[in-house]
Amino acid sequence: MVRGIRAALAAVLLAGLTAVTPAPADAAWYTGRNITVDQTADDTVIALGRNVQLNSTVAGSAILISSTATISGTVADSLVVVSGSTTLSGQVGGDVVLVAGSIDMQKGSVVSGDATLLGGEVTLNGTVAGDVAVKGGELTVAGTVMGDIDATSGKLILQPGAHIMGDVTFSGGHALEVPAGAHIEGKVQYKGDGMERHRRHHEEADEDGDTDNRGHHHSGWHIWMPWFGGIGMISFGVGMLLVGAVLYILFPGAVTNVAAGIAGDPGPAAVKGLVLLVGVPLVSLVFLITIIGIPVALVLGFAYILALMVAMPLAGFALADMVTQRRGPPVSPGDRIRRYALVVLILAVLQLIPFVGGLVKFGLLLMGLGGLVSHLRRRGPVAAY
Repeated sequence: MVRGIRAALAAVLLAGLTAVTPAPADAAWYTGRNITVDQTADDTVIALGRNVQLNSTVAGSAILISSTATISGTVADSLVVVSGSTTLSGQVGGDVVLVAGSIDMQKGSVVSGDATLLGGEVTLNGTVAGDVAVKGGELTVAGTVMGDIDATSGKLILQPGAHIMGDVTFSGGHALEVPAGAHIEGKVQYKGDGMERHRRHHEEADEDGDTDNRGHHHSGWHIWMPWFGGIGMISFGVGMLLVGAVLYILFPGAVTNVAAGIAGDPGPAAVKGLVLLVGVPLVSLVFLITIIGIPVALVLGFAYILALMVAMPLAGFALADMVTQRRGPPVSPGDRIRRYALVVLILAVLQLIPFVGGLVKFGLLLMGLGGLVSHLRRRGPVAAY
């Protein structure tokens, strides 16, 4: 049974990580204030800086974290960008996940896979071969989408020349208007306030006899959004970063030892964590039944809450060790926090994928609980991973 649980948890973690990008053990790292990537990369590119420009060809995936990001080169696999503003004018061979205050996919840009876009202002003027899922304040479409569009935004604007080959599902505060020169081949479905406004708009137009709705059909079908919302993703990432950084600054040795124990054998740690997750509330309930045991139950409950708060950050450090430091000497504290931040970013992006993101978080919680209790029982140093 232990081997089965270990294999299942490992499969879930690896599947979740590879859903966004391959393990960056051999990735090309770029850090600094202003970063320009002009050299061809044979593997994954990871860039963390204030301003990042990707002008070259990347044979693998690209992960960019910055205030401003500009991608004019070619990325053979997936592209993940978290920034204040993102401009894409190049080509991406796989899927795209863009999280930014403003997103500009310029004319000539090509995405061969699906596009998940989260931003205040999103402009799609290029070509997307797959489906598009958007959440933002305003979405403007002037390019070509060969798949479906699922947009949850304050306003969806179609420009002349926009061509959507699939269906459009829209939820927002303004009715969708299709100008002359824009074309939707599939069905159109409205949800929420946008639906009611759309109906009123077209009922009034029909009374005047100046609108033809034959090209639009309402159906119950909609695109399954591959994420549950940006607020949850951001709050999860910020919380993990803050708690993890504080833990490592205050207790660097304990964090290192716990992470080493989890990374050395994550399966048994997860099994112990599952036992604790279920067992501690039951034991506390038993103590609460008796008056004498109430103080014990309160202390146990408080310790349980603290353990739940720090479990996932501790497992995050272990995952950072397993993914980015498989071999070699221990890294410096600064490098370790940066690698932990990268893992937190990947985990935060995974929250955009229902079920997978939840399984990954549950697995981390179990491993963190088990690793923490094992460390407290050992009371001795563990060799760094």
